[in-house]
Amino acid sequence: MTEASRQPKDKNYNLISVLYQSSDNAESLKIFVQDAEEEGDQELVEFFDGILESNLRAAQRAKEMLVPRLQGEQE
Repeated sequence: MTEASRQPKDKNYNLISVLYQSSDNAESLKIFVQDAEEEGDQELVEFFDGILESNLRAAQRAKEMLVPRLQGEQE
């Protein structure tokens, strides 16, 4: 059984999952950036920082999309 077939087919669940995973990744990436800064590795700082920004944007977009969808279900 694949990972995708075990999860419910619910677009809001999927959106919440993206929000959670992006936020969780962002927290890890903040540590990676700090570690790279402490090591003086600017290439890694820039690499991790770029991925961090992408994850933060994804989490923010997921929140923006989720709120009206959940509010619409309550009406």
